[in-house]
Amino acid sequence: MRRLLLILRREYLAYLLTPGFFIALVTLPLVLGVTAVLPSLLSRHTPAPKVAILDLTGIGAEGPGRYLEAKIREGRTRNLPQEQAAVLAPPPPGLVGVRTPQEAAERIQAFYREQDPDANPPIILVLAGGADAVEARLWTPRARLIDLSGSLEDDLSEWSRDRRMTALGLSEADIRQVFEAGIDVQTYSPESRTGRVTLTDRLPQLAALGVSYLLVTLILAGSGMILTSVVEEKSSRVIEVLVTSAHPAELLLGKVLGVLCLFLTVLGVLAGVGVLAAGQLPAGLIREAAGAIFNNGLLGWATLFLVFGFLLYGSIFAGLAAFCETPREAQSLATPLSLLMLVPLILVVSALQAPDSPVIRAAALFPPFTPFLMLLRIADGAPAWEVATGLALMAATTAGAIWIGVQAYRTGALTQGPPRLLAILRHTLGRKA
Repeated sequence: MRRLLLILRREYLAYLLTPGFFIALVTLPLVLGVTAVLPSLLSRHTPAPKVAILDLTGIGAEGPGRYLEAKIREGRTRNLPQEQAAVLAPPPPGLVGVRTPQEAAERIQAFYREQDPDANPPIILVLAGGADAVEARLWTPRARLIDLSGSLEDDLSEWSRDRRMTALGLSEADIRQVFEAGIDVQTYSPESRTGRVTLTDRLPQLAALGVSYLLVTLILAGSGMILTSVVEEKSSRVIEVLVTSAHPAELLLGKVLGVLCLFLTVLGVLAGVGVLAAGQLPAGLIREAAGAIFNNGLLGWATLFLVFGFLLYGSIFAGLAAFCETPREAQSLATPLSLLMLVPLILVVSALQAPDSPVIRAAALFPPFTPFLMLLRIADGAPAWEVATGLALMAATTAGAIWIGVQAYRTGALTQGPPRLLAILRHTLGRKA
């Protein structure tokens, strides 16, 4: 046990005392903050798209062109993805006197060719046809610009519906009543404290979803660090000395637990930053978020599954890496396991919509997926027997993974040459190659 703790301390401090760790620890909250603020900054400093409307329908003041112009001026048209409303611009002078869409197309192309690409020329909407069949063509200086066609199409469809209803004898007030006569469907459940289902009721599942993604990320990153550490020791022959100085189980568990403690340190720092940031939020929102995290012991379950996941995947990664002398060899063996860990990322989305699905319930009991999917089942109120079964299977599988990893680590440390899967299996099962 003493040697295990010494190895754990060595692995932990080996990462903790590196300058890169402190740099990452400082920059990570900054990156998260910039990521949160950046979309708003981009929307503020990105020029709003300019839209010029050329109406060739001949309908006049009641035409679609005037309708769109009024909506854009009043800011009633749909917003862009960057939350920047379009700005109305006059048509280029070269389009004066144009009568057909074909003539307009030729002059628009000539206009764009003369423009500086950085001059932010307007997007030009050409409307043609009659009242019953309006043809709309949207011209942009570059094909990769934000597509406004969906937004303008909705506005034009609204104009067309209003015109047809007016033709049927409905007044503007009648048309407004028709569109405002929606039905609000409200969701209720006996599990909700207030009866009506709100965001507060869904917060536990949303929190479990976020924690599940976090666990996958942490375990993948930690397993990669363990993989790299073992390969470096194998390539420098240090691993041979370590195997003769301590039991392989102590070496393997020391490495895995050392990296686990490192990630728990990072999570502790981020949690402290989160608590300080939460002080700027409304008290009600803080209580709801805290209730979602601590509801059903979600934080404790997440820590438990993080430990199980690290031991399970870290032991297997360390055992495989012991047979490898180069990072390329290690990555080729570890890729299938990494891909296996991506499957829960796909399943958690389905679990959020249908946590009681037989597929999700079965997958949550499959030990390699249990750390990631059982959290969503717990947040949904999974029965105690199901959680206990998942934990028992997870514990048994983790113990088996540690045993396999130790056997592979012991044999791989003294094996030379490129790794072969069949040879690894024979060595791990205790047979001679």
